[in-house]
Amino acid sequence: MPGWALVQDLYMLEYFFTSPGISDALYVSGSYSLPLVSLSILIAVFSSMMAMQMAGLARQAETRLHKQFALLSGSVALGVGIWSMHFIGILAYSFCATVSYSKLLTAMSMVPGILASWFALNLLSKDDFSRRELLVSGTVMGAGIGLMHYSGMAAIHMAYLLRYDSGWFLLSLVVAVGMAVLALWIRFDLQQRGRLGNLPAILIGGTVMGLAISAMHYTGMAAARFISLSGTDEVISGEENHYLALIIAIVTVIASGLILAGNFLLRMRQLYNRMQENEERLRAIVDTALDGIITIDSRGTVLAANAAVSRMFGWSSEALIGRNVHVLMPEPYHSKHNQFIADFLATGNAKVIGQSREVMARRADGTTFPIRLAVGQAHTMREQFFVGFVTDISERITMQTELQEREAKYRTLIANIPGVSFRSRVDAEWSKIFISDSVLALTGWGREEFMSKRVSYADLIHRNDIDAVRTAVANALEQRVSYSIEYRILRRDGSERWLSESAGGVYGEDGKALWIDGVMLDITASKIQAAEYQGIVMAIRKSLAMAEFDMQGNILDVNENFEKLSGYSLDELRGKNHKLLCTPAEAASEEYAVFWQKLREGRFQSGEYQRVGKHGKKVWLQAAYNPILDTDGKPWKVVKLAADLAQRKAIEQDLISAKDVAEQASAAKGMFLANMSHEIRTPMNAIIGFTEILLKTELDQKQLGYLKTVKQSARSLLGLLNDILDTAKLERGAIELEEHDFSLHDLCEQLINTFRLQAEAKHIRLDYHYAADCPVFIRSDELRLRQILTNILGNAVKFTEQGQVTLNVTAAAGQLHFVIDDTGIGIAEDRIQSIFAPFTQADASMSRRFGGTGLGTTIAKQLVDLMDGEITVSSVLGQGSRFEVIIPLTVGNAARVAKVVPQTALPHLRILIADDVAENLELLRLMLEDKGHQVVAANGGQAALDACKHGQFDIILMDVQMPDIDGLEASRRILASAGENGLACPEIIALTASVLNKDRDAAIAAGMRGFATKPVNLVELEAEIMRVLGYADQPPASPSGTALASGDSWLDWNGALSRWREPASLLKAISNFIGNPDVLSGLERAAAPEQLGALAHKIKGAAANLGLNRVVAAAAAIEHDAALAPGAVQALEAALDQVRSELAKMDGAYAAQQDAQPVQAQVDVPALLRCLQDAYSRSTFDDEAIGQLLPALTAEQASGLQAALDDFDFEQAHKEVSRLLQTLAQAVSP
Repeated sequence: MPGWALVQDLYMLEYFFTSPGISDALYVSGSYSLPLVSLSILIAVFSSMMAMQMAGLARQAETRLHKQFALLSGSVALGVGIWSMHFIGILAYSFCATVSYSKLLTAMSMVPGILASWFALNLLSKDDFSRRELLVSGTVMGAGIGLMHYSGMAAIHMAYLLRYDSGWFLLSLVVAVGMAVLALWIRFDLQQRGRLGNLPAILIGGTVMGLAISAMHYTGMAAARFISLSGTDEVISGEENHYLALIIAIVTVIASGLILAGNFLLRMRQLYNRMQENEERLRAIVDTALDGIITIDSRGTVLAANAAVSRMFGWSSEALIGRNVHVLMPEPYHSKHNQFIADFLATGNAKVIGQSREVMARRADGTTFPIRLAVGQAHTMREQFFVGFVTDISERITMQTELQEREAKYRTLIANIPGVSFRSRVDAEWSKIFISDSVLALTGWGREEFMSKRVSYADLIHRNDIDAVRTAVANALEQRVSYSIEYRILRRDGSERWLSESAGGVYGEDGKALWIDGVMLDITASKIQAAEYQGIVMAIRKSLAMAEFDMQGNILDVNENFEKLSGYSLDELRGKNHKLLCTPAEAASEEYAVFWQKLREGRFQSGEYQRVGKHGKKVWLQAAYNPILDTDGKPWKVVKLAADLAQRKAIEQDLISAKDVAEQASAAKGMFLANMSHEIRTPMNAIIGFTEILLKTELDQKQLGYLKTVKQSARSLLGLLNDILDTAKLERGAIELEEHDFSLHDLCEQLINTFRLQAEAKHIRLDYHYAADCPVFIRSDELRLRQILTNILGNAVKFTEQGQVTLNVTAAAGQLHFVIDDTGIGIAEDRIQSIFAPFTQADASMSRRFGGTGLGTTIAKQLVDLMDGEITVSSVLGQGSRFEVIIPLTVGNAARVAKVVPQTALPHLRILIADDVAENLELLRLMLEDKGHQVVAANGGQAALDACKHGQFDIILMDVQMPDIDGLEASRRILASAGENGLACPEIIALTASVLNKDRDAAIAAGMRGFATKPVNLVELEAEIMRVLGYADQPPASPSGTALASGDSWLDWNGALSRWREPASLLKAISNFIGNPDVLSGLERAAAPEQLGALAHKIKGAAANLGLNRVVAAAAAIEHDAALAPGAVQALEAALDQVRSELAKMDGAYAAQQDAQPVQAQVDVPALLRCLQDAYSRSTFDDEAIGQLLPALTAEQASGLQAALDDFDFEQAHKEVSRLLQTLAQAVSP
């Protein structure tokens, strides 16, 4: 019956709300008591605050029971508060009626408030709740307040009907719900979000909740309508209501207080339990702490110590407690600790309190260890104490030391790493987190400037490279790979550097780059080197043909030059084998296999090769095959560099042809010279030989002059021939040096003495300086060195008309220096370069004026070159010349110097001479028979063989070139026949006009033991015969019949004779030297020591050349120290007197030559001189006049004229004749 239910509901509403038909006169109104209203509000606020506090305690409860008790207590407190506020509020309203209450319904009206409070507080006691839960709690709370209010109103019994205005009724519920939600939001939501503290939240939230309760109550009272049923009402006393309201309030406060006290007792129990737990927890923490914790009082006495202290210090807690803490301290802390505490307590100056520091501590066994100590101060009501926290930092110190050592190692490592190590941030400037010190040398800026960002590394990168660097770094970081880039930077001084940077990013867990670690290397030098290398490679590629092969010979690559050279293109060659470029015979040869095997072994190969190009074209190459090694040193490919030799081969062929032509010409020249020498020497042999024989016969003066001219001319022609042959030999390298030890000093002395007379005859000074540090003995070719110096000195004397000629000999840096200076005619500048050319003189007139061939300097230059030396010339025309000769110096051994002794006289021998020229046979026969030898002549090779068959000979002189049987074949047959017949083999000496070494070698091969050249020199021939026959060399007896040795004798006969060859010449020279009046008069006239020393040097040189030992010793003493002159001059006079005395004892024939008068009275010397003056002006000889004049002159007078005639120097001869005429005129003038 739904319709009936609805009728019943409407009926009930009719009895709850007012009806429109009720008269306003029936409504009863009342008044409020302000004190009771205020009390009701305070009760509501107080109860709400109590409930809020209980809810907060519930949230802090540690057990569910405690939480529920707190929630229930809060709910009861709030419910009772709501109920109390309600009834006090009703009591505050006075109207004329008797009121009573239903006890059951009044008691039951308390339940909705309590239940609503419990629900709301329980929901909000959670640690986290939503806004929806907050809204639900506020709604339930507001509804509970409303339900309690209206159920309490229903418990009122009075004479009036109670109805409600529906509008105010609804408004009361909305106010109750809204303000309840606001109160709960203030208390819990704002506090939970940290916008309000606990106490403000309780006060504000409780106030709002109390006002919500009051607002709902008084809004509900405003909705109530009291309807009177009679016309009179009973008045209720207001004092009775106040008394009842006060009782309700007191009861409510007492109940709330009891509830609060119970909760506080419960809370205290919780706090006590928590304190015990915390204490146990703290004790456990302290006891299990790794750091030591020590508590001391203000006197330093240990109050407590944990287990860590016992482990650290070796003290048990029981033993340590009660002791002064300084037992744990070494000095100086041990003795000063108590004073530290006293000072702190007195002044409050805390140097240690509240700070942490590292100190040393002492264990129970007395050892010390490092600790970190932190001291704190604590206070109690009775005293203050100090707590020390001790950490054993021994391991940390050890680790720190190790870390420092490791850091030093890393720092050293980083410092020694080539380049600059860095760590950069991932920003636009790549700012540096770390960078090594070597950045200063690289950039010019120090690491601090980069670390402090005063210098941006990105700004240093070359503007042309920065974009490429940024792209490379960004790509590497994006792909999470390392990168390696090369770029340029600008140093602080503005210079550029090439860098190679290798780096990579370091990434975090989120995959983002944290920083970049890397190394930068300065590759400027390698870049420059690479550029140079590339330039070289490009130059090689452009200038040479280049090909690359693998180790099997397959072609990998070729350049354009190789394509042009071979005729193949790269496509045609790539992959083909090297054999393609070789002839089939070479490719199949064993040498070719060995060639590539060597390349596979990494051995360089080069040479000239013939290769085959396209279409069979043959090409010659100069090629180098270079094996390229890998990092393990193993060859992995071969690079071939080749040059086309076609042009060079053509030149070589031309050179070969030219060489053949030159060799043929040289051979023809040599043959011509040999033939010329032979053809000239053969008649010259007869001319000179017969001239010498005729000179030994009785001749008149005219005939004697003619023969001497013939002899002199022949000798000059022979000298010219020898010079031509010498230079020809030197040109083709046919002369070999024969080195031996000899005295350079003696050689120079001999040369000076040789040219001294010629120089004095021209009235020029010849000086000689031999350096003190120059060795006396050297090892060289004496003959060739003599030839060099003779040519240079001879020219200097010849071409000097006045002044001086000087020879300086020095040694330096393993070389000998000969400097010849003269004040002669000099050489024009344009002629100096050709002065060493054959047949060249200063100008064409020199040959006519001074004579000579112009070969002297040429031979000297060739000989100096042969000796690995150097000859130079400098000259000023009209002032003189300087020739400087430098040759290598090898110091000689005096003990190995060969002693030259003159030959002994040959015994009478039986000699066979064989020659196809009758004149030569006659000449040799006369010369040898004159010496007492028995001579047999054979006019050919066959005749010589026949003569040997019929007789024995001591020596055979065999001409080499004969028409029937030549000398070589004849010699072989003679020696073979003697061997077959068991006879002694005769000694054979070759006679030939040839000077070629091959002819000498052929003669030796044929069995000949000696060699004599034509024209024959009898002295040289006798010396060669003595050498071949092996006669002991004994010097000839002196003319007096007494053998004179070197030693202390007045005369070194052997040495002097080796230089002068003939005793007559030697004795004549000694006689001339002794007879020279200037020898001693010059010493007497010399005033200055320098003049005396120079004159003594001159006398010493001349006497040494003559072997006058004691004269040399006396002159050397004067030269060495001129201060000893008086005594030394007397010694020299005594030595000269001894020479005169000994010379008088010599053979009369020799003495007669000394005593001969220089001028014959019957010769008209002035007339002869004028006649010669006229002849020499026309460059012609007058042999008759010169033959008459020379015997009438002294040796000094004749020497200059004779030297000029020997050189065919007609101009100099004319000057000498003029000088003699002038001297003669002065002598006869009054």
